[in-house]
Amino acid sequence: MKYLKTYENVENMKVEVLTADEFRDLYFEIYPEQVNLTDLIRYFSWNGVDSFSGGDKHNDSIRLVTAYNNKDILGICFFAWWQSSGNYAISYLSTNKNYFNMGISKKILEEMFKYFSKSYPDDILTFSGYSIDGWLYLRKKILELSNKYNVDIKEKGIEYVADWTDNNRELYNKSKEEVKRLYGYKNYPYY
Repeated sequence: MKYLKTYENVENMKVEVLTADEFRDLYFEIYPEQVNLTDLIRYFSWNGVDSFSGGDKHNDSIRLVTAYNNKDILGICFFAWWQSSGNYAISYLSTNKNYFNMGISKKILEEMFKYFSKSYPDDILTFSGYSIDGWLYLRKKILELSNKYNVDIKEKGIEYVADWTDNNRELYNKSKEEVKRLYGYKNYPYY
């Protein structure tokens, strides 16, 4: 029987909604030797965490829904209000490369939807575009959580493609068709 990896196999995992300052404190607690998180978590950038140019509403809304244990940051979902679009949006959800395929992103999404439903009950949660894996493996959970927590969402289709195979091109096109069918647009300019 094939061994199934799940988040239950990650020792002492916690998932919390953190401010930028709380995230920074957690990082230095877990990594006193300061590892490069961009090497571990694909879409992570300190530029978002240390944003001082986005205006007060943006900076006050920054949240990093973070899965972690005593030895690693396991995954991050970056959320904020964006002045350019006037929307609250998830900019990225990314898992530590050493913890892929364990369901960590799904646990992070659950916490994100709980937080959003309580903090912004009358607002729409928007998404930056999906990666191929995000569309295939997380979108179903996102739609499920949207219903469970009564959160209106706006999605983009697939935007991040690392390998343009025929199969990925077809999936990319189908995602655009699905988004247009659901929301009435093929692309929207901001997330």
